[in-house]
Amino acid sequence: MQMQFLRKLWEGYDRFWVTFPKKDAKALLGSERRYWAYFPTNRNLKNFFRNLFLAIRVLVKERPDAVLTTGAAVGVPFIYVGRMLGITTVYVESLTRVKELSLSGKLVYPFVDHLLVQWPEVAGRYPRARCRGRVV
Repeated sequence: MQMQFLRKLWEGYDRFWVTFPKKDAKALLGSERRYWAYFPTNRNLKNFFRNLFLAIRVLVKERPDAVLTTGAAVGVPFIYVGRMLGITTVYVESLTRVKELSLSGKLVYPFVDHLLVQWPEVAGRYPRARCRGRVV
């Protein structure tokens, strides 16, 4: 759902996607420029490092103006590398995080330029977080 929303939001801009090579992503992205990330990512250090090196390769090659992630664990290495390269970083916390940040959100919080949450209760707990409503 979020991928469809973001695709419409950025339709007029040069963009690329980093996601998992699953059926829904392949169908939604069609001929879009994309890179396939390694999974599973939940607390999987091997794939964290594989995605970290993927982030270095992709971001050095593409040199985007911004890195925007909607909260998947694969976004963490892209936020870290983006920050090191001086690229604006934006993390959008999951709608399911009603009271506190996810583990990914906590890992990027000190490094991200913009942290957007979808519930005021979460924004109240983290001074740098901004509630901009739901992304659905």
